[in-house]
Amino acid sequence: MANKNTSSAKSIKGTRTEQNIVNAYVSESGAYTRYMYYSQQAEKDKYFPIQKVFEETAQNELRHGKVFMKMLEGGVVPCNVDVDACKIKDTAFNLSIAIKEECQEGVEQYTAAAKVAKEEGFPEIASHFEAIAEIEKRHMDRFQRYLDQVKSGTVWKRDHAITWKCLVCGYEYKGTEPPAECPACDHPYQHYMGMDMD
Repeated sequence: MANKNTSSAKSIKGTRTEQNIVNAYVSESGAYTRYMYYSQQAEKDKYFPIQKVFEETAQNELRHGKVFMKMLEGGVVPCNVDVDACKIKDTAFNLSIAIKEECQEGVEQYTAAAKVAKEEGFPEIASHFEAIAEIEKRHMDRFQRYLDQVKSGTVWKRDHAITWKCLVCGYEYKGTEPPAECPACDHPYQHYMGMDMD
C-alpha cells in the first residue's frame, strides 16, 4: 500500500496516528527479528514444525512492517516503544513470549490504534490496523496450540488419524503419529508436521 496522501489529502504528520504507525513499524521489525531467532532455537530443539511456523510468522511480520512504513510521510518521528529484552530460551518459553507479544503488540496495540485513526479521520489506516490485528490474533492462537502440544508432549501425537507431512520431501502419511522415519527421505519423525494445525 503506497501512501495515498497528496497535497489535498489530510496529513498524518504530528498526529497520534503517525505515532501509532511508527510504534507499529518498530514492533513489527522487532517481531521479525525475534521470530527468526526463535526459529533457530526451535531447529536446535528439533521442533521442525514450530521452526517453520516461526519462519512463516516472521515473514508475515516483515510484510506488516512494510505496510506501516509505507504509511509514513517521511522525516524523523520519535518513537517510544517498550522492548521485551528477554533472553532466547527453549522453544516452550519462546512460544509463551510470542503469545504475550502477539496479544500486547498486535491485538491490543493495533485495536487501540485503529480507534485513534478513526477518531482522527484516517479510516483507511484504521482498516489496516484492524486487519493486521486479526492476523496477529491468529498468530497468537496458533502459537498457543503449539505451546499446548509442547507441554503435553503431543506435537507428534493425536487421538485420531490425521495427515502428517514431511517438511523435507513432502511425503504424506495418515495416522495418529508420523512414521519414526520418513519412508521417502529417511529423515526422523521430528521433520513431520501435523496438517491439522491451521
